[in-house]
Amino acid sequence: MQVFLRYIYTILLSLLCFDGVRADNLRVSLLTCSPGTDAYAHFGHTAIRITNMDTMEDVVYNYGCFDYNSNMFVYKFIKGETDYILGAEPAKLFFYRYRVYGIEVMEQVLNLSQNDAENIHELLEENLKPENMEYRYNYLYDNCTTRARDAIERAITDDIIYKKNPIKLTARQELHESLQNAPWLRFGIDLVLGEKLDDKNFDKRQQMFIPAHYANELDSAYIVLEDGTEAPLVSYKQIILDANPEMAEKAPFITPTLLFSLLFIGIFVVSIFDFTKKKVTYGFDIAISLFQGLAGIIVSFLYFFSEHPTVDSNWFVIILNPLYLLYAIYLTYCMRKNKENRFAAVNMAVCGIFFMLIFVIKQDIQAEAIIMASTLLLRAISVHIIEYRNNRKKN
Repeated sequence: MQVFLRYIYTILLSLLCFDGVRADNLRVSLLTCSPGTDAYAHFGHTAIRITNMDTMEDVVYNYGCFDYNSNMFVYKFIKGETDYILGAEPAKLFFYRYRVYGIEVMEQVLNLSQNDAENIHELLEENLKPENMEYRYNYLYDNCTTRARDAIERAITDDIIYKKNPIKLTARQELHESLQNAPWLRFGIDLVLGEKLDDKNFDKRQQMFIPAHYANELDSAYIVLEDGTEAPLVSYKQIILDANPEMAEKAPFITPTLLFSLLFIGIFVVSIFDFTKKKVTYGFDIAISLFQGLAGIIVSFLYFFSEHPTVDSNWFVIILNPLYLLYAIYLTYCMRKNKENRFAAVNMAVCGIFFMLIFVIKQDIQAEAIIMASTLLLRAISVHIIEYRNNRKKN
């Protein structure tokens, strides 16, 4: 509801803000917000601020607005069909909101001619119209940061040159930089985003999808003027709001690495126990298969149906897919009827193939995922050996 009201406010603001005012003395700046604690705010935020120095009208244009309460938002987000909008609000309101959340806001005032400043203002006002304000969001290639960058580049009549050396990071490594204190979110992202996220040819321009990286590029960027001289794109920068350390995200004690390490030890102990009694404790295998199947619903849906980039190159779909729900049902049948598990060898082969692929594929598999895969393989091998031995005795 709150976002919906902002949507209505944006429409009104587009009609009222700067209406009929000739932009004689505009100042344009880029605002970069540090990461927050909400899932969608972990990577920071970018906005454009335009201040009329004569009238002191001060407006922030924000390409990161969305309506969480809209029809089927979660489904559309998972499918990659989320539409964001350009919003506008008084700068005081924008800063108040980020002060409440304890987030740092840095301002880079751009070194622009009045003509270029007016061009940016007109472009943003045009995009703010109801028929233009909506766009299809893409977290890698079309987000609040890339939209702000493109608006600035389109409005400036001279060429912009980014001088910083290329950042030797893949898209996944860039995401990890912003998730140091959010290991569970990082683990979830790593499970659903595939090999294309680890492209070594991810160039400088593509790397600007992270707000902090784009802000760093602006620091050394310059404009090539008509006479061939160079002028820095940023006149000066300042911290408008300091981060509140008390509200910063704290890393959890239980991390994916710790949890899967404990599970590996637990499965190892259970497997030793099963070898001793020469019988499979099916309850553990049913629970494991349910985890693989339920997680596989998300992984497989993204792999086959989502429009999100990189999800269709995800090798985790081998061991995380809905077929494991059928396997869990089958294991339940074996347990209740005291039947032999005839698919133990198949499960072992699937887990083994994935584990071997870890060392061949280009997808960056993190330590916690390797431990998870090791746990699945260990249990699959144990169950197969026990079932194989028991079957030989019967024959």
